[in-house]
Amino acid sequence: MYTDVHMITSVSITEFRRDLFRYADLVASGGYEFEVEKKGRKVFKVVKTSDSSKERARRALAAAKKLGGTFKNASFDRGFFRGKKELEYMKNLGNW
Repeated sequence: MYTDVHMITSVSITEFRRDLFRYADLVASGGYEFEVEKKGRKVFKVVKTSDSSKERARRALAAAKKLGGTFKNASFDRGFFRGKKELEYMKNLGNW
């Protein structure tokens, strides 16, 4: 039986800054995860993203609604937060 185990490596912020592109390659190709520390405290975690832009847009809309305000015509089928006036303007531009 195979169990997916993630090993999380802690690195200092100075080391991460020096070898940023090497760590980015390890995350992108190898699926590694890194926790970056500054003065012994965890500052942030670097992981590979696996979701689509549509899912990110849905989460952004949910977060925006929680922060306050509402979005009119927030339909993902018609585009990303496109309003009626903007859609009409884009139709008048044509294909270029």
